Amino acid sequence: MSKDNNNLYAGLPIIAQLLQFLPPQVVKPTFEQHQSDRYYKKVKTWDQLVFMLYAVLTGSSTLREVIQNFLLLGGKLSYCGLTQIPKRSSISDANARRKANVFGSLYIALYLHYKELLSDSYLFLPINGEVSPSKVEVFDATTISLFKDVFKACGRLPLSGKRKGGIKAFTKITLSERVPNLVFFSPAANNDRNFLKMMDLPEGTIAVFDKGFHNFETYGQWTDSHRYFVTRLNDNAVYRLEQQRPLGDAATFGISQDCDIALTYADKQTSQTKEVKARAVTYTDPLEGKKLVFLTNLFDLKALTICLLYKNRWTIEPLYKQIKQNFELTYFLSDSEEGIKTQIWIALILNLIFTVIHKMIKEAQDFSTMVKVAAKNTGSYIRFVEFLADPTKALKALETEYLQQVQLNLFGNKQGGMFLSSA
Repeated sequence: MSKDNNNLYAGLPIIAQLLQFLPPQVVKPTFEQHQSDRYYKKVKTWDQLVFMLYAVLTGSSTLREVIQNFLLLGGKLSYCGLTQIPKRSSISDANARRKANVFGSLYIALYLHYKELLSDSYLFLPINGEVSPSKVEVFDATTISLFKDVFKACGRLPLSGKRKGGIKAFTKITLSERVPNLVFFSPAANNDRNFLKMMDLPEGTIAVFDKGFHNFETYGQWTDSHRYFVTRLNDNAVYRLEQQRPLGDAATFGISQDCDIALTYADKQTSQTKEVKARAVTYTDPLEGKKLVFLTNLFDLKALTICLLYKNRWTIEPLYKQIKQNFELTYFLSDSEEGIKTQIWIALILNLIFTVIHKMIKEAQDFSTMVKVAAKNTGSYIRFVEFLADPTKALKALETEYLQQVQLNLFGNKQGGMFLSSA
């Protein structure tokens, strides 16, 4: 079949088309910055990236499986920048030894490259008319279970007396976008509140997070530097009521209390008791009667805006679900810490690529369907983005081209055939 620019066939297989979303001007400086090829002669950083990207996309559970599929792809791998299929031992060594942070830096560089495209236009309107979604940073943590005790696991000790390893991914997204702009890995047993100390929030930013991240000292520092937060108040929090705020029409939205408080905590360095000024907004679900108390240092916004800001915290949960359901994070192709982190970074890079494609086709396809089509047709030469944008139109075009090819073959055949006279 023809592969010119006038039909739906490209000059590249789908796996290579996906790699085109990794522009050289982004990839090359990142690799050079980390000098990630310095001690590797056989498996370069790009080779490892292509190998692991294919493995994560197709749900491969072993290195041997990927190598055998690469053998079937044959010459198509040249379009991916591979000159030879790496040996299993060489890939295993690269996963174990090459620092995963090179792929983490590549992910952030790609995020910045596609940042403008990733913004959701429907979230441009201010929340309750007061807060721009571009100023809201939502973060949370998810735990990925591991069969090897590489990272210390969390939770109660099982009856068997053994815990599987676990890695916790702390993730932050801007509310007006759909992909993480910060990811940090730690053993699953680490306390969530330590993550707040690592947050480098721009001035004027509002951080929205769960109560598990509580750190009163950080709250005070944020307030002093014009950085804001919205979270939930812990049941065991110690505070002093300073004043009640009038509710006004907020009561009609289920808000039963709005007050200024002073949180008290013991400073670990001086052992002295300190206070942090804050605001507590109590919301009661009119249907279930469940009471939630939101904690914030936003003193000038409406009480309803505070509630709506916290409600948007749940936008990060579908992101975790999307990544775990569509990209291979069940079977890890390495037992090493660096190999496990590398596979997670590759999954995030793939999620970014497909999110960009999803935006390009104006969400004409379900995200999971789009990923599965690519995974099952990595060697196809179909123009992937055009096909996803309008499959019906693409199918008709393919049928027309196929019929034209058949007609040309039938009536141009001079060697005889069932439609030609034998005379």
